[in-house]
Amino acid sequence: MSSFHPAPQPEIGTGTSKSEDRSSVSKLDVERRWTISNILSVSRILLTAPIVVLILDQKGAYRATILILMLVAVATDFFDGLLARALKQVTDFGKLLDPVADKICIITAAAALVLAGDIPLWYAGLVAFRDALIVVGSSLIISRRKVVVQSVWAGKLTVSFIAAYLILAVMNMDSLSVVKYFFLYLSTVALLISLAVYVRVYQKYMGKNGVG
Repeated sequence: MSSFHPAPQPEIGTGTSKSEDRSSVSKLDVERRWTISNILSVSRILLTAPIVVLILDQKGAYRATILILMLVAVATDFFDGLLARALKQVTDFGKLLDPVADKICIITAAAALVLAGDIPLWYAGLVAFRDALIVVGSSLIISRRKVVVQSVWAGKLTVSFIAAYLILAVMNMDSLSVVKYFFLYLSTVALLISLAVYVRVYQKYMGKNGVG
């Protein structure tokens, strides 16, 4: 039996086993990336196209349709995180994808609503500026510390306030004007607070851990 033990075979099989290992790891990575929660995040990104087109179309019936699409997008934002935790599918890819999907949806919808005359330019600019700073900070942490910083509670709450304001802007109902302006100023304050929270988190990763 010992004469048949792998004496000459490691060199023949080594390359094959490594490629097989790489293949299996690659397949595993893909499977872990395309979880139900991550698919929901991707669907949120895909919803931005019809949302923007309908906002810019400016036809009478667009508001009801765009409202439905925005509510679906909000629902995917709620359920992707919930399912990731419930199914134990929290991954670094998901931690990146979820906030990226939020930013794409929010910024593109805000830009379209500015063009449609439904929200002020300064507000969309503030949203874009805050998100740009967060992206830069997250990128630095990833490149220097090899760590993906998960979204903070203040950031997720801010996204909810922004979404509420954008939805009210789409509805454009006089009876809800007071509520709309309430969320305008509430989300503006939340934008500034969440940015301060992110700065503190990034300082902890960049400074406290000795990263220059």
